Amino acid sequence: MTNLTRRSFNKQMLGTLMAYGLIETLFARDLFADAVKPIITQWMKDLSDLTKDVKDGKIKDLDFQAKLEALYKRVDLPELLRLLDMDRVAKSVRLPEHGVASRGIDLGKVEGLPKQLHFGKQIFCMKKGRSVVPHGHDNMCTGFIVLRGDFEGKHYDRVEDNKDHYLIRPTIDRLFKPGECSTVSDRKDNVHWFKAVTETGFIFNIHVMGYNRDNPRSPGRVYVDPEGEKVKGGLIVAKKITSQEAHKKYG
Repeated sequence: MTNLTRRSFNKQMLGTLMAYGLIETLFARDLFADAVKPIITQWMKDLSDLTKDVKDGKIKDLDFQAKLEALYKRVDLPELLRLLDMDRVAKSVRLPEHGVASRGIDLGKVEGLPKQLHFGKQIFCMKKGRSVVPHGHDNMCTGFIVLRGDFEGKHYDRVEDNKDHYLIRPTIDRLFKPGECSTVSDRKDNVHWFKAVTETGFIFNIHVMGYNRDNPRSPGRVYVDPEGEKVKGGLIVAKKITSQEAHKKYG
């Protein structure tokens, strides 16, 4: 293979890798200094260990949320973003008119991680005014960290789960900036809704499914309308709706 051919091949390969997410792109393009690579490798290993612990029932979900938020806050996001050409990443994603684009991430190149991870992961990408629409979770822990852009972020506790609605209590309502995070479990801040308020927005998300042995329901999303009737005690009747209805109103 000639040098010219190698350069052409590498250029094409890097363009392809750029579409697959944050960490792999950094490793593939060798944008980490040698002193930095072990740091992000250890961070990913800590994330893997933490999700395995909650999946195996070694820690409770509230402890998991606290530890995950502490782990997210350890990331030197400004340094990561200086090393990453985020403009190219953004240009590779086709942002939908409603809702978000979801980019899967292959962490197979990160040294020290098990082949079978206990968490799912993706990057949510969206235009201004588009949302990760309001929804709750059954038998799932999740965590967000904002990579780029600002978001209106809202969370609610699920006080009651009825056939056609949740009874929810607002817990968080604020602006989230890059590097800030939030978490969800069956017991705390279960319903969330994030809307981009800058021209574009990117969020890194992980989720652990089927962690709660006391919850017989299959893991999944439950779409709700948090702008329902307000009742006694500051609670809201949040009607359960379809994904299509949620994206039509809030996407």
